[in-house]
Amino acid sequence: MAIVIETSQNVSLEAGFNEVHIHVHDSMNVSLTIPAQTEGSVYLVVSGAGNLEFTLDAQESSNWKYLWINQSNEALVVDEHLILNERAHLVANYGEMSLGNHHKKTHIEYIGAGSHVDFRGAIISFNNLKWTIKADHQAKKSYAMVTCNAIVLDEAKLHLEVIGSIAKGNGGSETHQMSRIMNLGETVHGVVYPMLLIDENDVAASHAASVGQPNEEHIYYLQSRGLSRLDALKLIITGYLMPIVDGIDDPAIKEQLTQEITEKVNNQWQ
Repeated sequence: MAIVIETSQNVSLEAGFNEVHIHVHDSMNVSLTIPAQTEGSVYLVVSGAGNLEFTLDAQESSNWKYLWINQSNEALVVDEHLILNERAHLVANYGEMSLGNHHKKTHIEYIGAGSHVDFRGAIISFNNLKWTIKADHQAKKSYAMVTCNAIVLDEAKLHLEVIGSIAKGNGGSETHQMSRIMNLGETVHGVVYPMLLIDENDVAASHAASVGQPNEEHIYYLQSRGLSRLDALKLIITGYLMPIVDGIDDPAIKEQLTQEITEKVNNQWQ
């Protein structure tokens, strides 16, 4: 199923592969519903400028893959809400690699027991990106793994907040996060704030974050094998982002995100 959305609307997806293009202008409210007890994937491309309120509602016992590609090179504000009902399982993949000035909030809300999200973000900050990601556990035995790998270019900015929250009474839940930022400039422009807000004892929770610059020893090693410094840097950057892709088992989504990363890296460093 292929859908183009240019106005506020609610859409029910179909089992199998769905391709959705949202062109934002002014203020829009878009909602996609994943039917109960279905399997499928949705490839979502977002472009345009303005304010987007977006909801993806995964109904009970659904098992889906989700790829978000941001192609907006303008000013964009996104309020994204992922709703996980009972035993809903979602693998959410993000390609945030556009030239615009963006402010994004992603609220993952677990309202059903046994719901599960594996979240992977591949980020290249060309301009200014502020992104808050919150895994909000409001149900028992819910699971979150939030992984973000980011490249921040010189003169660009990235502000990344990753929050894991487990409310009291939701035992058996897990919330984990891993964030890695590579700054390509003399001054630090990329920062990450990992947070855990835990109000329950019977849980598992962890966070890890790193911020740094390319390893000069790695660059030197690749140059000793005949690569120019530019080609060595491109190879390192691509390899830094590709682990996000390696965990995807849907061929269509995997190919699309691989192509998006490769094109962005090659076009930026020609």
